[in-house]
Amino acid sequence: MAEASNLTSHRAPRSVWEKRGWQGPTIEERLSPWLVSIGGAGLFVFGASRRSWRGAPYMAVGAALIGSVAAGFCNPREVGLRIQHRLRRRPEMDQVAIEAMDSFPASDAPSSNATTAAGSGSVHGRA
Repeated sequence: MAEASNLTSHRAPRSVWEKRGWQGPTIEERLSPWLVSIGGAGLFVFGASRRSWRGAPYMAVGAALIGSVAAGFCNPREVGLRIQHRLRRRPEMDQVAIEAMDSFPASDAPSSNATTAAGSGSVHGRA
């Protein structure tokens, strides 16, 4: 008679080392610069076909898109990091952090719980 075991192996179908993008650029990283530059070229041509000042904004946006691709700003892997960096507030440092930074070369940190003797009474207020 075989005993049933309540232990079951729960493993993911893929290894943790087979993550997307670890073996090279993904399809989005290869394709998105091409799509953005094609869109920029299309806007530039559309603006140039207007043959008036009304086409200048289209040409400017098209040139900006092509320039951003040339500068390397169209990497989808870094878009989330760039947005978080732009939106993140820089918190003000509190007094403890300032004191800790001021005392950095010292061997011990400043004391924030120093007590002083306030008379000859005991802790409970009895003399």
